Amino acid sequence: MDVLSELKHYSNILIDNFSNVNLNIYTILIVALLFLILHKLRNTPILSTISVYFSFFPVLIHELGHAFAAKIIGGHVDDIRMILSEKQQKKTGVQGYANTRASNKLEFMVIAFFGYIASPLMLYFGVYFAYKDMTFIFLFLCILFLFFYFFMTKQKWIPLILIIAVVYACYNIIFQHYSLATSSTTVIYNILLGLLLGETIQSIIITTEATFSKQNFEWDGTTIQNLTLIPVTFWWLIWTLFSVFSMYKVFGILFS
Repeated sequence: MDVLSELKHYSNILIDNFSNVNLNIYTILIVALLFLILHKLRNTPILSTISVYFSFFPVLIHELGHAFAAKIIGGHVDDIRMILSEKQQKKTGVQGYANTRASNKLEFMVIAFFGYIASPLMLYFGVYFAYKDMTFIFLFLCILFLFFYFFMTKQKWIPLILIIAVVYACYNIIFQHYSLATSSTTVIYNILLGLLLGETIQSIIITTEATFSKQNFEWDGTTIQNLTLIPVTFWWLIWTLFSVFSMYKVFGILFS
């Protein structure tokens, strides 16, 4: 077997194993519920630490949405930083951030917009590709984002650990035929979808509170409002409709 044939053979093994993922509505809903509960109780001792790590993936997707949009439209990404300390999160008031630069108002609007549609969009892609037995596309997309994260962040150790874990899992699936690595793919996949669902719901709650609260909350919606003079309720409505429509399509697939 020549090199090209071997490469094709191993690629087929990887794609086949990554495509054998079954959607589990119960796992997805339970994880989403846990995500929402942990976020609600994030100031509770012990649970606060668990909440920090439980929200890592969806927060990262949100920040990557900002950063990826910036690179696509010609903006700049100075850093993507995840805050993994409860103390630091309370001090900064954020769980992570993407330090981006835009040269005009339109670029800024696109960068801000994509952060809020990243999670519902990835949620829909994840469920759709699994339904079509093309899970490998979603997983490869996650790996692509992971390498993008590595090159854009100054916290190299976080994506480096994740990349090593992914490479090790792929090695076990392709060369060792390690059944645990193959079977755990389904579990991890459904957990990631549950986290994205939880983040999508939580994002609707947070942006709704920020939009209609009598207190003045500074967030992306108010910043865009100041730039465009378009009421923040318009931007909230766009983000909310997109999220609700994504969940509608997702549940349509899950309950079909």
